[in-house]
Amino acid sequence: MTGLFGRRVQGSLFLLPLTVIGVCSAAAVLVLLLESRAVEPGLPFLLATTVSGGRVIVTTVAGATITVAAIVFSITALSTQMAANQYSPRALRGFFEDPFQQVVLGLVVGTFIYSLLVLGGLGAVMDDGADPARSASVTLAIVLGVASVIGIVAYLDHSLRRVQIDAVVQRIAGAALEAVRREHRETGDAKPSPEGAATPHGEPLKVVGDRSGWILHIDARTLAAALPENSMARVGVRLGEPVSVGDRLVTIWPDPDGDARLVRKVRRSIRAGRERSVANNPAFGIRLLVDIALKALSPGVNDPTTAVDVIHHLKVPIREILISEPPTRVFSGPKGQRVFLAETPSRSDFVHGAFSEIRLESSGQPFVLKALIEVLGDLVDELDAAGLTGRVDALKEEVALTVEAAKNSGMPQQDTARVLRSVE
Repeated sequence: MTGLFGRRVQGSLFLLPLTVIGVCSAAAVLVLLLESRAVEPGLPFLLATTVSGGRVIVTTVAGATITVAAIVFSITALSTQMAANQYSPRALRGFFEDPFQQVVLGLVVGTFIYSLLVLGGLGAVMDDGADPARSASVTLAIVLGVASVIGIVAYLDHSLRRVQIDAVVQRIAGAALEAVRREHRETGDAKPSPEGAATPHGEPLKVVGDRSGWILHIDARTLAAALPENSMARVGVRLGEPVSVGDRLVTIWPDPDGDARLVRKVRRSIRAGRERSVANNPAFGIRLLVDIALKALSPGVNDPTTAVDVIHHLKVPIREILISEPPTRVFSGPKGQRVFLAETPSRSDFVHGAFSEIRLESSGQPFVLKALIEVLGDLVDELDAAGLTGRVDALKEEVALTVEAAKNSGMPQQDTARVLRSVE
């Protein structure tokens, strides 16, 4: 659950900024406490000011910071929404998951709260006289104000770079690649049973879901350990699969007399959430890339260059899927328990899912059709060179269908010939 919890924390726009805000608030309380005991710290780099002057400075920092931040964040949210409409509604879902942007948000709001706290306690720690005194609280307010302005400028530069299509596509492709590798690392610890050895007997216990959403986590080892001795369970859902209340999650043989405690443990080992994540579902990352390409090829956008960019980035996770051995989906418990996970999509399913829809939408786009043939051909050559010739059937089928699409697209003969030369 640590990985799932960590992803939830990373995806929260509340926890990390709240931590920074807490640090700024604690700094205000600490500085005011120190100044109440030693009004004249004697440090030469501290700003010398009166109570009224300090209040003006702190008020200016608070007002300017929160005003500029509100305008900048509003403009950024608007630009992000416009980019999402152009690429895909789900392509920029991880925009605010970036820790840098969360820290800047916390710094800006923390500076505002720090200024309010200092403003309220400034009169109690400084003499209300005409002579200025050195104030650590006012000096720190200026430092935080300057840091917030620099942070906002860096935030604008960082966020605008993140919404560029090249950065979006590369980020999704990288996340999908890491998800593929993570999925293959989380392999089972038992060999598949021989034919007939895993045939269940008796009436089963059917555990159904108690919430709707998307399957985000399946802890097969915890599930195996929770089963009764020498029992068997089959998980009926996959990562990234939609589930509704009442859908079957797990079937357990034999039925342990409707053990309510076991049902709760089973449900805790299979977690559903409101939103899908590329981190634990490589198929969703590939789906996002395909959606961006289809959006780019739509008549309203008409951006074939983006589609070509997506095709070349799709090669990265697809190559990893084709060259990797599928993970064992059988897990064993300490007392003879066995858990069988649902079958994952085949390599052919991933290949066709990545390229078929783009091919169907690329009719009349020689640049895109050529890129499809080149990428598919590169994958075929790489698998042949690695001695994995038996895994190229789906790729060759996509190449043949792309060639047929080019011939039947109605393009001028010269354009069709240029596309077909990519097959040679």
